[in-house]
Amino acid sequence: MSQACGTQVTQTQVFNVVSQSFVAGPDAVLMAIAGAEPKEFPFTPETSEVVIGRHPDCNIQASDKHVSSKHFRVYRDSEKRFFLEELGSSGCFINNQLVKKGEHRALCHGDAIKIAPNVTTESPFAFFILQVNPCEGSAWKGDGVPCPPDTSERSGTGEIEGMPNGKTEDWVTKHWDIRHQLGSGNFSEVRLGVDVKDKGKQYAMKIVDKKKFLQFQKQRESVLNLRDEADMMSSLSHSNIVKCHSWFQTEANMYLALELVQGGDLLHCLLDGGAFPEHQASRLFHQICDAVRYLHVEKQLVHRDLKPENILLTSKDRETMLPKLADFGLARKNMKSRDCRTFCGTPHYFAPEVITTASSSDSKNAGYGKQVDMWSLGVILYILLSGIPPFEEEQLYRQILDGKYEFDVEEWNCVSPEAKQFVTSMMTVNPMERIDINQAVDHPWFKISRFCTPTRSNVEPGGRSFAEEPSAKRRKSEGTMGTMA
Repeated sequence: MSQACGTQVTQTQVFNVVSQSFVAGPDAVLMAIAGAEPKEFPFTPETSEVVIGRHPDCNIQASDKHVSSKHFRVYRDSEKRFFLEELGSSGCFINNQLVKKGEHRALCHGDAIKIAPNVTTESPFAFFILQVNPCEGSAWKGDGVPCPPDTSERSGTGEIEGMPNGKTEDWVTKHWDIRHQLGSGNFSEVRLGVDVKDKGKQYAMKIVDKKKFLQFQKQRESVLNLRDEADMMSSLSHSNIVKCHSWFQTEANMYLALELVQGGDLLHCLLDGGAFPEHQASRLFHQICDAVRYLHVEKQLVHRDLKPENILLTSKDRETMLPKLADFGLARKNMKSRDCRTFCGTPHYFAPEVITTASSSDSKNAGYGKQVDMWSLGVILYILLSGIPPFEEEQLYRQILDGKYEFDVEEWNCVSPEAKQFVTSMMTVNPMERIDINQAVDHPWFKISRFCTPTRSNVEPGGRSFAEEPSAKRRKSEGTMGTMA
């Protein structure tokens, strides 16, 4: 399965693993290069962990007396991502990184795991390589970010004087494993954050590039502050809003350790399964509205980037999934109806007043407020019930300004009049005539006891499915203007 490898290796060298194009086989293989048997241990679909040590019950047994009875285990989560937990008192090395007892670290394809007295030894007590099957649906390969060098012996607290929650890069490396990317945007990215010291707990670590953020701030003449999202997320507490565990910053980046929501986002749910039948849409959308009510009424916040990509789901089961609002990078306090003036958000979800504010020279009558979220909610409900967006790509802004959308596709034939009226009341061009969030939460549509729920084919007239929609009819993260999709 791999090229032959001698036992004389150094921990400081880069170990190059030949890419494999496995057609079938195990999800991954932990290969014992030196000091242990068997030489290969496969991760089959039924394998959740592999324990390495001298004890006879270990899956891979090492012979050297310096190896603990149970030295470390390699395990994976429900998303088939691989991790290592150090069990022995003497620790081990992942590439150049020392892992101490009780610590957890993420693993990537090609990672070298060494049990040795120090990082530079050429004769380890035991040496292993993880090879991950790259075939679709198998284990996670990671994104090629090397395991950082060990900094555990360096002195200092890791604090940066004069910087709120300021940390050094060494501190970040010592406390967090953030090697694997989950997504990226204009000036931020999200990585899987593994808490090294706290039982390997997983978070969605949002990392904001300070330099890129300041460029955005200058270009858009935005009043947003770099710390706004961290302070805001830390203050929010609602079951349908992603929770912020903690935040910290370095000289280069701002880090937010957010709740890891495992069911994907609403956009991909729609791409995979098409439009929601009305009874499912009603349950999901009411929870979304309740979260927005919390923002608008209790916190006096406007989100400004509501869209399916920013609604995360706790599972893929449409009968039980719970929505959670995410990405508050553009959110801000909104006490008056026209406090906001920054041209930001995602074009297909722009309210008309966002467009007019950007093009208006009349500063007195320009601006927008919480009602932009109501328009975006209307677009989201339209897509939930039909599986397609209300506006075409061509002359998008003109369609939005004119409120030019129709209920003319097949999916709308089995949608109740109450639902159509609800969409219309949110997608009203004049924000003064548009319903507010309190009216939305109490809308009669949510009180309908029985919906029309025929089998929905998710195919438009002509045989084209939602997943096959052309680019002009589908929401893509490339259109995001602001933070991550």
